[in-house]
Amino acid sequence: MQEQKKNIFESLKNVQILQNFLESEMHIEEGDDGVIKVGIRVFNAGPSDYYGGEVVFTGVGLRIIDGREENKVRAPKVNKARSSDNLELRHKYDEGVWIGGIGNSFPIVTADEQSHGEVLFPGECVEYEIKTSKEELPYLEIRVDGSVSRRHLLHFSRPMEGLKHWSQPLVIETFRDVDKIDFFAPILAMANSLPAMGPQTTFADMDNLKMEIERVRSHLKTVMTEVNKVYHSAPNQRLRDYMKQGIGLYIKSVGMAFDSTQKALSSGDMGKMKQAVDEMKEKLLKTDEVKRQRAELIAEFGIDT
Repeated sequence: MQEQKKNIFESLKNVQILQNFLESEMHIEEGDDGVIKVGIRVFNAGPSDYYGGEVVFTGVGLRIIDGREENKVRAPKVNKARSSDNLELRHKYDEGVWIGGIGNSFPIVTADEQSHGEVLFPGECVEYEIKTSKEELPYLEIRVDGSVSRRHLLHFSRPMEGLKHWSQPLVIETFRDVDKIDFFAPILAMANSLPAMGPQTTFADMDNLKMEIERVRSHLKTVMTEVNKVYHSAPNQRLRDYMKQGIGLYIKSVGMAFDSTQKALSSGDMGKMKQAVDEMKEKLLKTDEVKRQRAELIAEFGIDT
């Protein structure tokens, strides 16, 4: 009996570790008017699994405790802002047609879950701004509250293996169509030939870099047109998510780096130019995430490479 209790306690501790995925960070800013702004960002850093459960936090919020006597307590002013939801992840709970029971599939969020605080799926966050004073701040204890949703954690969605024989040819064809689109080579070639910005940099170097940026930017526009064609013909949402969240976001980040670099080049400030080119090179070389997602999908679909 004692050993059984110990095992239960150990299992409970393992579940409680999941609360560490609810991360928070705080910054304090003191204004000239004596008002102190306390900014708190609460973020769900938990992993996600398309076919398994997620670490979803419900009832997320702040608990503000004033340590003074009750008759001296004044609730501070709190503003709340929420970033956009992880729509791709939430979509999996509501896709397709549901056959079973009298309800409408597995609900993304229930009314009860929403009534007790924020609901954060992996990758989602909520931000708070608390306004107080230098005199009151020392008495405040601020906690982040939340619960791990057992409903989401234990949920699973298991594909029927027998359909792979029919669906795999289309999946393989999609990967082949994506692989035909050569978007890595020009980007990596550019990253490996970027000039080192410094006193020796000439106007000709800057003009050549501007022209190279425009050349690769034009290439990426063509790439995105081709990716969109494959996107709309892809046989399932997992492949479309890869093209949108993997390839699409990478190319978007490269485009933003191009914009920042061109702005720095136009400023004539060597310090800004060097920083912009260094940051651009770093973003250009961040192809590992796209390749990782591709490798995971290939393994998930059971495709031999």
